[in-house]
Amino acid sequence: MGRVARTFTLIAILVMATFANPTAAVPYQITDTFGKHWFETPPQRLVVTDWSVLENLLELGVVPLGAPEIESYRHFVRQPELPDSVTDIGKRMTPSLNTVKLLAPDVVILGTKQRDLARAFSLFARVNYYNSFSPRYRTNGKKSRKRFLQIAELMQKVPLAEQKLAFMDRRILELKKQLQQQFAGDLPKVTTCRFSARQKLLLYGHNSMPQYALKLLGIESEYEVEGSTWGEAEVSISKLSAIKEGYLMCFKPHDNDAIFNRSDWQSLPLVKQQRFYYTDPAWSYGGAISVLYIAESVTKTLLNL
Repeated sequence: MGRVARTFTLIAILVMATFANPTAAVPYQITDTFGKHWFETPPQRLVVTDWSVLENLLELGVVPLGAPEIESYRHFVRQPELPDSVTDIGKRMTPSLNTVKLLAPDVVILGTKQRDLARAFSLFARVNYYNSFSPRYRTNGKKSRKRFLQIAELMQKVPLAEQKLAFMDRRILELKKQLQQQFAGDLPKVTTCRFSARQKLLLYGHNSMPQYALKLLGIESEYEVEGSTWGEAEVSISKLSAIKEGYLMCFKPHDNDAIFNRSDWQSLPLVKQQRFYYTDPAWSYGGAISVLYIAESVTKTLLNL
């Protein structure tokens, strides 16, 4: 039987089953990075191993049984808030197989760079995989919208996801208008950054989530960063002298201020001219709606200069 014939046969079976029992669950097809899958009903017992997937689920009102590095999530990501009922399953890249197994999930959902975890989890649960960040993506921000809708498809919450995205788009337009009014249409350039756990300075480039948010606000970056998986590049302090007129904005939290006492930092023109600012916390590697949180954080800082 050919592919087309099989498809029509399956559709006919589904239609007949629906008429025979109108209250029966109708199987539906979803798409993830692995490909296409069929589900009878939305999964009820979920475990996630990735923060961007976790954010997307929480935005849809879905609370998983387990997630990784919960305290770090609450420290760095913050939005959306993570309920106390969620069990910590360990590290994002090396989650505890036993902890996940004890939670007896219907589905384990993997995220970026976690494809190799699929084999172990597939021994006791279905596995879905959503790769949201890649140097091959023109912009991770735009890809995040697609992944959000795909996860909503899995949970049968596509209308809610579309409402969330529409609200985000309207809100960012409002923020853009506020900035246009504040700066009389002449918006300053903004380069965004974060300090890594190793206290290295990471600048965000053209395929990053922060850069995507800036573009939606009509803001240009002054420092060019090559595309990478996460859209970031580690930069030495001396290279920041290339930011000659715009602002450097760093997302909180930053738990070690020792770098600010260094002579090479204090001698930077942008530091002397008070063009360095912290912004409210906003996660740079999140789900689709994190673009809004980044835009709000940058806008708030600019409006309060």
